[in-house]
Amino acid sequence: MPFVFHLDFNPHEADHRQAADWLAAQPDPTEAVTRLIKVAGEGERRLLQWEELATLLANETRDLRAQLAGRQPGAEQPRSEAREIREDPESARRLDSLFG
Repeated sequence: MPFVFHLDFNPHEADHRQAADWLAAQPDPTEAVTRLIKVAGEGERRLLQWEELATLLANETRDLRAQLAGRQPGAEQPRSEAREIREDPESARRLDSLFG
């Protein structure tokens, strides 16, 4: 006896209509769904690998930045003082003449 499954597609949602059209065009819809599940699992595994790699790179970058600054890795970084930004009168005059 074949196993039967039922999917509730909402005809008012474009993604559902697209999925239903794609599934209807498959010669073996069950095999197509099986392939999608396998691909989704592989994609999730690869995403986790990329996230782990990004975390490792961020940690190495932070440690390298600390080493270059002469601090110990993992130590709290001092806050930089806010620098006073002075307006260049000549630059301000040029901007005024352009947009004035």
